[in-house]
Amino acid sequence: MKPHLILVSGPPGVGKSTLSQKLAAKLHATLLDKDAIDESFSPGDRGDRYTRVVEPKVLSALLELAALNLRPGHSVILDVPWTHILLNTPVWVTRIHELVRRKKAKLSIIECTLDETQHRARLKKRGLKRDQFRLSSKGWKKFRKTDRLGELNPLQHFEIDMASSPATVLRKALEFLRC
Repeated sequence: MKPHLILVSGPPGVGKSTLSQKLAAKLHATLLDKDAIDESFSPGDRGDRYTRVVEPKVLSALLELAALNLRPGHSVILDVPWTHILLNTPVWVTRIHELVRRKKAKLSIIECTLDETQHRARLKKRGLKRDQFRLSSKGWKKFRKTDRLGELNPLQHFEIDMASSPATVLRKALEFLRC
């Protein structure tokens, strides 16, 4: 059976990590979460310097770790806000396709979406320092632009409305992945 690379995408705060953790447990998959690396190198900072200097290194590391873990019959889940990354820097589309080709893996992408009101409420509820600026009027405008909220992932994907119950979201994701 081919290895399976699963990208769980969507903007920060919509529920990617929660879904990724549940999928990893159900599928016995390796979970690689961008935030786990980001916080070590750039605690609470997702500004311009981070985007230019830190993020490309973090993404490269994640793809290398994915390559190490992709083997026949095994899934790797990458929990990353891929949409704005792929739209802003298309070289990552190429890097993902190269990895899939090199490892002879199946690629599946789940795009997590949420309406703006619920999205802001979730960011506020999770209470992370890095979200404080995003929640201000000026910050939300910048966040909408930089993270390209409302735009679609350029790769073929399955969209899940994260406003559904957690059980429904997980069921839909598993149905998609088992197709």
